[in-house]
Amino acid sequence: MAQAKYPVKSLAKALRLLDALGRPDNGTSIAVLSKELKMGKSTIHRLLATLREFDLVWFDPSTSNYALGARILRWSDLLVRQNLLIRHGWAILRELVQACHETASLAVLEGTEVVFIARCESTQRLRMSEAVGSRCPAHCTALGKAMLAALSEKDFLKVYDGMETLKAVTANSITSREKLWDHLRKVQQEGVAYDFEENVVGGVCIGTAVRNHTGNVVAAMSLSLPTQRQRGDILITLKEHLLRAASRLSSELGYAGDAEISSTSPGHGRRRTDGTRQPTAV
Repeated sequence: MAQAKYPVKSLAKALRLLDALGRPDNGTSIAVLSKELKMGKSTIHRLLATLREFDLVWFDPSTSNYALGARILRWSDLLVRQNLLIRHGWAILRELVQACHETASLAVLEGTEVVFIARCESTQRLRMSEAVGSRCPAHCTALGKAMLAALSEKDFLKVYDGMETLKAVTANSITSREKLWDHLRKVQQEGVAYDFEENVVGGVCIGTAVRNHTGNVVAAMSLSLPTQRQRGDILITLKEHLLRAASRLSSELGYAGDAEISSTSPGHGRRRTDGTRQPTAV
């Protein structure tokens, strides 16, 4: 491990504390932590109190033990998504562009927005382009709709809580939460989402979901092209290439299809034979 040139002692202590909390199966007490880390109990208590504020540590009142908090789990999920998605996804995006000659993208869903985490641009002079790290409203992008379509109606309403009216990015954007949900049910049936100038005037996009080893949707992959190259036969070909590419990435993330995902798993909903998810009843 590289040594910090100017270590922050309090931060170093907090990190050692988190490391110690991660070892016992059922958490541990201040007394045990104090003895193991050779820190005073008052110091341990102050560090734990600060870490609890940030949801990095959880306290069990029934045992007075401390354990790692929920934010650690969220960080773990982000780490897996970012590393595996980008590492495996970039090569697949590049091959997708070579096969289709259109811009290929990978994005994740954060609230009501999509965040682009990888992109391989078309080599054609006239092409669609969106910078990695940029954000767009999920309701008017094929990427966003592909991920939103995997939600149950209950979870969908949580995402858009209090948002009956949605922002119109272009004249073609869906601006009603109710209409968006109706649209997403069609996306569930087809397995792909389309954006016909809903986010960018002059741009068309087709997107589909990417799943991980648990069957959960963790990202979406898309192909984007200018409206000048939009034709029915072209979209059919792009859809076929996109579905194969997304299926390959899902496989590399550990997704083995419906066989290994229980239809009764909490929050997973019921799966159709085409791999999309039927919303659970609410």
